[in-house]
Amino acid sequence: MKFITQSSIFIISFRLIIGGILVFASFDKIGSPDDFARDIANYHILPFGTENLFAIILPWLELTIGLGLIIGIFVNGAALLSMGLMGIFILAIGSAILRGYNIECGCGLKEGEMVGIGKIAENAVYFAFSWLVFKRGGRWFEILPKSG
Repeated sequence: MKFITQSSIFIISFRLIIGGILVFASFDKIGSPDDFARDIANYHILPFGTENLFAIILPWLELTIGLGLIIGIFVNGAALLSMGLMGIFILAIGSAILRGYNIECGCGLKEGEMVGIGKIAENAVYFAFSWLVFKRGGRWFEILPKSG
């Protein structure tokens, strides 16, 4: 594990993977917030009426976090926020599964992808990548790295 957190190739790859996924997923949501608000409402987690607010804010947050990871700006903060988002996504999908909802995940990666154990595992891998980026040993290709 120590080798992975200190290897620049792994860490840069993880940053690009997570950043690219977040940026790609944000585009469709930014383009059609009404559809994304409907996807959020299908989870029946948020109070009525707040889905629109989340449908507007969340994609821009994903875009900002993704660009931060890709470009190398505030990588620690971006990795921490990415872990938070992945944790929330895991909880939301798990809640939908436990309550028997057969709904689209609304993740923005593939059209019509349904919630399931596979989505939880996928988000858990992304969470792990974000954690490894957060715990990295060096500061490679970062514009504003955290000082020692």
